[in-house]
Amino acid sequence: MSFWDGHHWAGSTPPPAAPAATPESRAKRIAAAALEASLITALTFGLIAGSAFAAKGGPGGGGGGGRHGGGGSNTGGSGTISLAPVVVDNNGNGTPNWGDVVRFNVSTTSTTQPWVTLKCYQSGSLVATGNEGYFAGALDDGNFGLYSPMWTSGAADCTASLTNGSGSTLGSTTFHVDA
Repeated sequence: MSFWDGHHWAGSTPPPAAPAATPESRAKRIAAAALEASLITALTFGLIAGSAFAAKGGPGGGGGGGRHGGGGSNTGGSGTISLAPVVVDNNGNGTPNWGDVVRFNVSTTSTTQPWVTLKCYQSGSLVATGNEGYFAGALDDGNFGLYSPMWTSGAADCTASLTNGSGSTLGSTTFHVDA
């Protein structure tokens, strides 16, 4: 009796089975699958952070100040961080508002690869978080969008921490984001 093998009609004898995989080829396949999984995980986190916080920079607005904390900086460890002039200032008021894009001025001699971690809260609930590298060769642009899938409108209070990439905080600054 003949059967359809997916390409053409074949005779009644099914094709021979493929040879069993050797332990070496199994190990290679497992290693390749693990590498692929880690790359997918890294890309997924990058896309989530990118969609939540990255935005293309445009012409800068005026510097922040007053209760927004943009004019001052806090120090700690061996570094300083302060809010830079707003990168994308949608309403042109020079201070951070929901939907704007900000970046930071950083200075440290403790590491050649400083990172900034931004966390924003509404009524005590974390609504946005992100990390950006502030060194040559970083894949990031250093910009943070003041919005996220959980932060769709309204004011928030934010803290930006300067770290050495290993979790040690070198400095931090806080600022208010208007609605």
